Amino acid sequence: MMRAATLTMAAVLAFAAPLHAQQGEDYTPAFSAEDDLDCAIFIGAIMAEMEAEMTPDNQIGLTSALTYFVGRYEAQRGTDLMQAFTDRYPVYLQRNPAEIEQTCSVRMRSFAARLQVSGSALTRLQPPRPAQQGDTAPQE
Repeated sequence: MMRAATLTMAAVLAFAAPLHAQQGEDYTPAFSAEDDLDCAIFIGAIMAEMEAEMTPDNQIGLTSALTYFVGRYEAQRGTDLMQAFTDRYPVYLQRNPAEIEQTCSVRMRSFAARLQVSGSALTRLQPPRPAQQGDTAPQE
């Protein structure tokens, strides 16, 4: 079940089309650097477990999420990442896996929603492309 849910999250991130983005939800509770590290560990474990079964879109989505959580951790702590993973892993193992999955999944969807909004905004900012040969239908 965790595998299916995580692959679904990966697809959501890859296509950046979450449901709650349409609802205008923009509330994000504060999370600690350790929460970010837990999500990075969670996603890394899923990626390792499912490597052979993942589609390219799922790989992109999970890699995006992993990068997001690692970046948040590094921005807050700036410590050696390998050491941080080594120090945090025993604590991670003591936590409730269902709680970690639920929290990280919600956060991944929220991240995807923000990506979708940002992507739409950037698209609207782009100047119109000049018509190129072959862009128009032939005239009869």
